Amino acid sequence: MKRSAEIVGGGIAGLVAGLALAQKGWRVRIHERHSAPRTTRNAVFIWENGLRVLDALGVLAPVTADGIRIVRLDRRNHRGGKISSSNFGENFGLYSLLREKLLTILHEAFVETGGAIVFNSRAVAADPDGSLHFADGRSLRADLVVAADGSASSIRDRLGLLKWRLSTNQVGYQAVIPRPQDEIARASEGSYREYWNGPRRLRFAPCASGFAWVQLTSPLSERFSDTVSIDREFWRSLFPDLTSVVDCIPGGSRADKLEIVRLESWSEGQVAVVGSAASAQPPFLGHGAGCTMMAAFSLAQAIDRARDVTDGLSAWELRERAFNEWIQWIAYWYDQLAFLPAGARITALKAIDASTWVKRRTLLVAACRDVTAIARPSPTDVIAAGNYPLIH
Repeated sequence: MKRSAEIVGGGIAGLVAGLALAQKGWRVRIHERHSAPRTTRNAVFIWENGLRVLDALGVLAPVTADGIRIVRLDRRNHRGGKISSSNFGENFGLYSLLREKLLTILHEAFVETGGAIVFNSRAVAADPDGSLHFADGRSLRADLVVAADGSASSIRDRLGLLKWRLSTNQVGYQAVIPRPQDEIARASEGSYREYWNGPRRLRFAPCASGFAWVQLTSPLSERFSDTVSIDREFWRSLFPDLTSVVDCIPGGSRADKLEIVRLESWSEGQVAVVGSAASAQPPFLGHGAGCTMMAAFSLAQAIDRARDVTDGLSAWELRERAFNEWIQWIAYWYDQLAFLPAGARITALKAIDASTWVKRRTLLVAACRDVTAIARPSPTDVIAAGNYPLIH
């Protein structure tokens, strides 16, 4: 008999886990609380690790068809003056693309493989025995339940798996905008730009033909917070040479608090937690999507190989959790550079960019990992779990 999986959440984590399980012959159903596939206009960055997962799932070519290959990171001050620059090199693929395109292609591949998606289906709790409970009073039972319902996961919280949340003391607002037709946009082709003014950042990167992604971040205590929509005059004054970018950002939206989520365990019985519900991280390194895809793909691999679901979940957590938590800390401390004096921050950024060894063990460590090539956890994983960073 086919084993069954009920997945909560139709985002990147849910779709990757669902597609990987469906390709292995599982009967998979995804429950999405919205009435249609998610189409929020936003961008996603996918490093080499995520590209390998997409390739293993057979969707790499269509996902990257209209994406932009990013080959360089440029850091500049608020006047455009160069702070540091780093080329990623031929060994590191990084694509910037529209999130809705990634989700659409994963959704189509999942359905074509035999998976089912139920919209307007809001799951609110799960039991360790594989029972899934819904807001309308229904319940289902499966061999595996996957909670991929975001950083505010109710399933995770009702199982008592949340250990703590750590705020970065920053908020960020991001959007996809029409690419401005000016020198800044032309100069940024193929590069990811990070502009600094004190602790505030404006990040800009092309993400598709005619579009660019932009993010504004600021300390949590300032007027730009999760309760106040974007103040254009404030951001124009901070980055006077980037007014064409600021003017394109849609108003009326609100910012997100940036934080780390840490769990007691990634699973309970036959319930697994994956994606930002398990390992939310600040977005400054662009590793969130790739780490999510690695964990979701690896989950399907470990579960499918195991005779028992709980054994598979134990093997999965042993192999993936320590690494993901290390990436969370790297993202957190890179985020905290915002609170250093400008001189100390510039010195730190230049030191990182000057050393290939340091970059490969910090900014690029997640991109180096290939979960598609790891057959199964070995006894050495037990020792290595507390000794990250590691390059696989």
